[in-house]
Amino acid sequence: MGKVKLTLTVEETIVNQAKEIARNSHQSLSKLIEDYLGSFKKTETKGSDISFAKKLHGIGRSEFSNMTDDQIKDFMYKDKYGL
Repeated sequence: MGKVKLTLTVEETIVNQAKEIARNSHQSLSKLIEDYLGSFKKTETKGSDISFAKKLHGIGRSEFSNMTDDQIKDFMYKDKYGL
């Protein structure tokens, strides 16, 4: 299976901390996050499998939840460059 590009919106302080951890462990931020996400395994609860994705359902709600990627990108450019 090949790799795919993933765009995330994360608090700046968390990104800075993650970059420092990646730098100190001599690996890329992408590799650090890939290893972290890959560490989650299916767990059994009351006889049924609950995948990592199902556990995440609903935790990512924000002002960006109902926006397309292009709308988010436009918002970020406007915020950063005052356009």
